[in-house]
Amino acid sequence: MLRHFAFLLLLPCQAQALELDMPIDLVQSSQSEQSLATLNLPTGVWNGTEVPSVTLTGQVTKTTFQSSEIRKPDVVAAAIWPQLEAQGYDLTLQCADQTCGGYDFRFTLPIVPPPQMFVDLGDYVFLSGLKDGTQGLWLLISRSLGQTHVQLTQVRPADAPPIELSSASLTSASGILETDLIATGRYVLADLTFDAGSARLDKVSFASLQALGAYLIRHSDQSIALVGHTDSSGSHEANLDLSKQRAEAVRTMLLDQFPQISPTRVGYEGIGYFSPLASNTAPEGREINRRVEVILVPTRP
Repeated sequence: MLRHFAFLLLLPCQAQALELDMPIDLVQSSQSEQSLATLNLPTGVWNGTEVPSVTLTGQVTKTTFQSSEIRKPDVVAAAIWPQLEAQGYDLTLQCADQTCGGYDFRFTLPIVPPPQMFVDLGDYVFLSGLKDGTQGLWLLISRSLGQTHVQLTQVRPADAPPIELSSASLTSASGILETDLIATGRYVLADLTFDAGSARLDKVSFASLQALGAYLIRHSDQSIALVGHTDSSGSHEANLDLSKQRAEAVRTMLLDQFPQISPTRVGYEGIGYFSPLASNTAPEGREINRRVEVILVPTRP
């Protein structure tokens, strides 16, 4: 089944929504914009010294998306690109991981860092296109063990109307969390961030915890456990301690923000680096592995 999300393509005379059929549900995880910047739009693969590209100047927007549905990147790309071509974009490059140039190609791109975006160097697809010689975009699609990841980067002239992505038709974080918990019994709280080397959460609120609190209120007979994970840096004893402290910190924030949830319904534990989602040999993999998950557990009497 194909789902819909919408690029809002605002033309000079009127707003026109471009509906793209997607093979997966996507949740927007980040967006940033620079009012005047340059973007090197790749037109060729890594040639041993560089990635051939054209340079466009204008407003640059980076948007990332995640899905708990895991799909091959080429399947997602095959659903997106024909629809962009129909809107006037000319394909300038289409390649996959090692064909693109693997590590060397990927690290020429301004990729949003984890946890908002993750790139498996052996499993990604890249597409780029131009429209009217002044507007460009590229898409990078990859996956981890638990998610599909998409980054859309666009550039347009400063006086041209923007392409925006509407999240109105995207599956909400709350809906994704509930769907995953029911289907798999677990969910990665991917937006949680901590001070470096610390168990201290670096924000006062997180969308995933708001969704989790709402879920527990709706399902008052359900209990959970928060499980902390780390990368493989350091000793296993230190990582076990840190992962448990982070899970406890998440539990504390959840219960502080939702005092109507009984503490007996929310357990916590840390298992260090013993259950990675990605390889610990790359910085991005280590970032993905530093996480807290929620799992369903039997309700305590």
